[in-house]
Amino acid sequence: MIQELIVAQTDTLVRQAAASVADRYALVNSDLLLLSENVEVQRLLHEIARGDSSAIREAQRAADDYLRTVWRLAGASYTSAELTDTRGVRLWDAANDSTSRGIADRLLTVSQPVRDLESTRILGRVTLAPRPTTLWARDLFAPSFGRSGYGVVIDRMTGRVLVHPNPAMIQRSAREIFGAAWTRDSVSLSHGRGTVVYTEHDSARIASYVSLDSPPWTVLSSTAVDEFAEPFSRARRSDLAVLAVLMGGVALLFIVLVGRATRSLEELTGAAVAVGRGDLTPALPTVGPDEVGTLSNAFAEMTARIRSMLHEIEVSRQLAVLGEFAAQLSHEVRNPLTSLKLDLQGLQRQVRSGALPPSAEAPVASSLREVNRLDTVVGRVLELARQPGTAHRPICLDEVIDHSLDALHAQLEQHHVVVERHRNPESTRLVGDPELLSGMFMNLLINAAEAQPNGGRVGVSVTRRAADEREWVDVVVADDGPGIAADKRHDVFRPFYTSRHEGTGLGLALALRTARDHGGHIACDAAVDGFRGAAFTVSLPIAAA
Repeated sequence: MIQELIVAQTDTLVRQAAASVADRYALVNSDLLLLSENVEVQRLLHEIARGDSSAIREAQRAADDYLRTVWRLAGASYTSAELTDTRGVRLWDAANDSTSRGIADRLLTVSQPVRDLESTRILGRVTLAPRPTTLWARDLFAPSFGRSGYGVVIDRMTGRVLVHPNPAMIQRSAREIFGAAWTRDSVSLSHGRGTVVYTEHDSARIASYVSLDSPPWTVLSSTAVDEFAEPFSRARRSDLAVLAVLMGGVALLFIVLVGRATRSLEELTGAAVAVGRGDLTPALPTVGPDEVGTLSNAFAEMTARIRSMLHEIEVSRQLAVLGEFAAQLSHEVRNPLTSLKLDLQGLQRQVRSGALPPSAEAPVASSLREVNRLDTVVGRVLELARQPGTAHRPICLDEVIDHSLDALHAQLEQHHVVVERHRNPESTRLVGDPELLSGMFMNLLINAAEAQPNGGRVGVSVTRRAADEREWVDVVVADDGPGIAADKRHDVFRPFYTSRHEGTGLGLALALRTARDHGGHIACDAAVDGFRGAAFTVSLPIAAA
């Protein structure tokens, strides 16, 4: 009983902390993309590969200008950054102070290869050294559970501690905290979530953990069992004594005052039965100066405390979903922000090359600043995690799909993906939130495009059918990628599950939630006719006329 309560509370805390770490790591990955997947850096690395010294100098200047701009906008979150070629030669670096220059001696770095956008071959590497507050908030595990509670973040690749309340433990081996338990449970700690029991300073402790796929870190929330076991034992003995006294008193009162108290006791018994059925506001006997009145008051106080306890449990459950909501919101907003940023950067390059008039420079630069400001706002929303209302209204499904395709047009072209759109002759109308549905289809389209790094096709088809005495519409998004193994098709909808190093694992989980919120469902199937890869079918109920 005590262990179950401890596990329930530490599990709530660790899931919130893990969601926060994953979200902040996703922000760092987006900055890595800004430094690696741009025309200037790609051109510089291509010229270095070709060996044309004059072209290298020109490309170096352009790349330096771009990288300095990015560092000026995002560098406050990092101590240093660098770009190297495939031989490890440093081509560019930056630091926020003279003591931070250079990456090799940084305790915590995040690195990503620079791949050719056409052939995906590796051209170089971009490395960032984030500040600690960039990857986790100062109050990451606040409030902890109990006086002895604390949180830990461990890098599974190195087995080193990244976050610990004792600064002396930072960068120490995880075995120094968990002892034999770390070796025994290291395999299970490498994926999913669960609990681990270990001993620290002769005290038994329980830790709930969540293992992230990207980054390969395990987040734990730990507390001592003894801190809670002894109060529960004392309370149990006290409750048994009180119960014994109460039962004896009730029996005595029944014998002495049976005639006078029969009706009140029957009413009190009825109230107890009502509480047993789940009614926590039962009708109680009229309070009087006798013992039955005292018992009635005690019963009312007991039911009030039960109601208060259930409310606290509900609040704890709501807190558990705050981190998940923040991650979903960040994922939804970042896709269109990235598209806007790429398009605006393209316009800025055209202005500088003379393809557009100089008068366009100011509005394009202003728009880029506003996009970066919105990116900052998204990061702050992760700390607020406020649940929004869902605005359902009559909508046209075809218009929602067309909007999603238009919003992703530039990204699909960048991936050399051709969209084959198959429309239903009859327009389909639904009742739902167009923003949520559009985000769901954008997630599916982006996944289909990223499954084909060398280009390919994405099919979008809409069909209607009748089932369960209702009309349904099926939207199928299929691709020519490698597909998804049958034993993994259920896991892809699990939050934070991803097969891509740079993925967050939230897109399909959010898509599933959106489909369910609209009374439908989503399934991952094998290839459909005309396509070799994965196919995702979204089934939604059609609104009545």
